Amino acid sequence: MFETAPIILGQYRPVDSFLHNLDARAKMFPITVVLVLALLTKSFLFYGVILVTLILALLWSGVTPQRLLLNFKPILLLVLVTSGYHLLFSGTGTEILVSIKGIHVTTGGLRMAAFFSLRLVLFVSVAFLVTLTSAPSELADAFMKILSPLSKIRIPIQDLSLILFMAIRFIPVLYEEFVTIKHAQIIRGVRFSGSVLNRLKKTISIIIPVFVAALQRADELALAMEARGYSGSVNRTSYSHLHIGIREWLFMGVSTGLIILLFVITR
Repeated sequence: MFETAPIILGQYRPVDSFLHNLDARAKMFPITVVLVLALLTKSFLFYGVILVTLILALLWSGVTPQRLLLNFKPILLLVLVTSGYHLLFSGTGTEILVSIKGIHVTTGGLRMAAFFSLRLVLFVSVAFLVTLTSAPSELADAFMKILSPLSKIRIPIQDLSLILFMAIRFIPVLYEEFVTIKHAQIIRGVRFSGSVLNRLKKTISIIIPVFVAALQRADELALAMEARGYSGSVNRTSYSHLHIGIREWLFMGVSTGLIILLFVITR
């Protein structure tokens, strides 16, 4: 009766694949390069090639096409909002394609809507790929190792890595809480159908309980950490030790080189 596709973000899938076996730091470097260059380029081709590569990597890592499409479905609302904003308010002074009751849709606005929507999908795909092929603990350890030099100037790197770990770990937990509350509301007669405005009003009955549950979980976690004497100011050991080998160096070098080459060509 209640079929809901679990979200990918935060759901690590332990599969024996090339990306899963890589050190998390080796994946973070080319991904950081992609994010930086994506903010600098204005090329649709750059976005298209990178997006296709990310989707193929997701499929290669064990995600079925059906599940991938279902997990991109919630992003459509953000894409529609982004597209609508640029269609209405961007592209002033360019050629008018359609005019409805004083609202003009221009070629510049259409291009900006497509461009920023593609950028949003690209960033979401990056987040999917990172959390799918790396466990939250691995990402936190990699984050701490990369930023460890900043600890010399008293930046709490261990606390920041712990926050990152908990944020990624609790995404699926909060999603399950959301689904449970939604099912409870449906059983009580609430119908999440009709117009978009009606759906938004009904969604408030879910968001508020989820927010309260998140605060309760945060309070319980803080008490548990305090009871165990946790302190981020001491040097802590890791259960698993990260190691960058020849495979990781080759992956970083080849992938980063190809990304930069694509950026230069499409620019």
